[in-house]
Amino acid sequence: MYFKQKNKTAIRSQRMIAEALFSLMKRKSFQQISVTEICKEASVGRKTFYRNFELKEDVIDFQLDLLLDNYKMELASLSFEQYLRHHFVFVQKNADYFIALYHNGLSSFAIEKFSVLHPKTIPVWSEDPIEQEYRSAYIISGIEAIQRVWISRGCVESIDEVVAIAVRAQDRQVPLR
Repeated sequence: MYFKQKNKTAIRSQRMIAEALFSLMKRKSFQQISVTEICKEASVGRKTFYRNFELKEDVIDFQLDLLLDNYKMELASLSFEQYLRHHFVFVQKNADYFIALYHNGLSSFAIEKFSVLHPKTIPVWSEDPIEQEYRSAYIISGIEAIQRVWISRGCVESIDEVVAIAVRAQDRQVPLR
């Protein structure tokens, strides 16, 4: 858990710590990084770290929340295909961060954050809320799988290619009814 700060200095410290962790993750694995190293890289003391975060995993959670704040504001009025494009543009824009998470076995943090957002964008296919919930979960897992493959490949395919793959996969699904 990280502490939601209102003080500008504390928020700046949180961002510096997050940037430091990301910088370190480019050079070494997450498991090998200590809180002391993060603090040294961020030029903050350990007390500052622990005033803002309980664990170094909380820094990942904080950074994902920062990234997703802008992402969430733009979702409301998008069609499914527009949403897919928006999603993959966002991932590509932050590819270095997501690649670092995936290479460090931390993709579950991103998947958890996205899984909260995805259901709001999935089209309604059924009047039955239970069927809709299962269908949405099925679609979401497909988006996450495509994202995982794309990131593991270094985001080399274009946004248009990835969106087309996701749309074709959706179009070819076997109906649940």
